[in-house]
Amino acid sequence: MNFNRFAGIFITSTIVIWILIFALSPQPKYQTTTKVVIPSLPIASELSEDFSNMEPLEIEDSNFTVDIQDNIASAKSIIEEIDFDLYVYKVGAFGSPETVTKVIQSFGDNGFPAFAKPNESNKTLTTVLVGPFVSKDDIRTNQTVLNKIAGITMGEIITWNP
Repeated sequence: MNFNRFAGIFITSTIVIWILIFALSPQPKYQTTTKVVIPSLPIASELSEDFSNMEPLEIEDSNFTVDIQDNIASAKSIIEEIDFDLYVYKVGAFGSPETVTKVIQSFGDNGFPAFAKPNESNKTLTTVLVGPFVSKDDIRTNQTVLNKIAGITMGEIITWNP
């Protein structure tokens, strides 16, 4: 019995919707048409002058100078003027380039930006840094995940300025 009522309501509402669509849609016989006339373009006339004999002239003006100045500040100078510090998480220094690549890729796969730079104290090692982070708290909240990805127990939070 419920199915019959549902089917009846569905069919009735469908018929009412179709009637409303046709009744409320604009009828073409009651609409006014406005004819728009677009004027045609005039036919191009031939040039009255013959420019084939024209020769270019060089203008000599000793007062004409071009002042080339770089008014746009370079990105490096803008970054140097930043008054806030960013932070990175040092996960270690590695001697093997394959290990460095593998560690950076594992951080990238987990959604953390990571990069390498030469170690300052030992030139044969490469330091892997994760970040930059805006604050030390961001690193501390993710520290267990970062340590797990790198396979270490403790890293170092370093202030970083590009």
